Amino acid sequence: MTDADPLDLLRDAGAFYEAPRDPDGRRAGPLVGYAGKDAAGRQYVGDVYVNFARAERRPALLQVFARRLLALAAERGVDVANASGFIGAPEGGKAFAYQLALEAGRGYIYPEKKVTAAASATARESSELAFSRHEPEAGERWFIVEDVCNNFSTTAKLVAQIEGYGATVAGILCFLNRSETVGEVYEPRPGRSLPVVAVVRKPFGQFAQDDPAVAGDVAALNVVWSPKKDWPRLATAMAAARA
Repeated sequence: MTDADPLDLLRDAGAFYEAPRDPDGRRAGPLVGYAGKDAAGRQYVGDVYVNFARAERRPALLQVFARRLLALAAERGVDVANASGFIGAPEGGKAFAYQLALEAGRGYIYPEKKVTAAASATARESSELAFSRHEPEAGERWFIVEDVCNNFSTTAKLVAQIEGYGATVAGILCFLNRSETVGEVYEPRPGRSLPVVAVVRKPFGQFAQDDPAVAGDVAALNVVWSPKKDWPRLATAMAAARA
């Protein structure tokens, strides 16, 4: 299991979706909505979705991912051993950060997500993060943990909040880094560089809703805007394609 491809392990856990195609290359399943938004405030869409919540149901699987991530960090010379611990970004990073803390023998905290706008028929809910249950303390050194890194917009806000407490962000850890622009280094601001370590580094494209690659599916409402909440529809599409 430890040598298996991580995305294959996710597929086996029913936690990975990729829009199936028919023999002519047309989508035989829906697109999915992503958290990021374009300049017009419209949610990006794409063909691939990692439902890390389903992986969280399997602690042994999280352990495999955590051990692999810590090994990758060590290979990169990223100093985890002397950190205060891991901050789990809600919601997907929380269980993963806890598992990393167990494996590394370090601390674990997380901010809470507060909903600022409810989900609609064409967009996911909006929210903000606040350290109301736990908070970093001055002089501490923390790693931010996420399930999937892409736009790094939430990451940038978390970095600013953590530094506002007088603590330091040591780096970004995630299961999947699918960003098309950020690889092994993330700069939350000019002159500030943070290492990014991911179990899987694989860019997946995202599209504005009027992009010709997806516009037809968007117009036909062939989009699942909240993939976790409507996961059965995605699972059914993949099962039908396999059959």
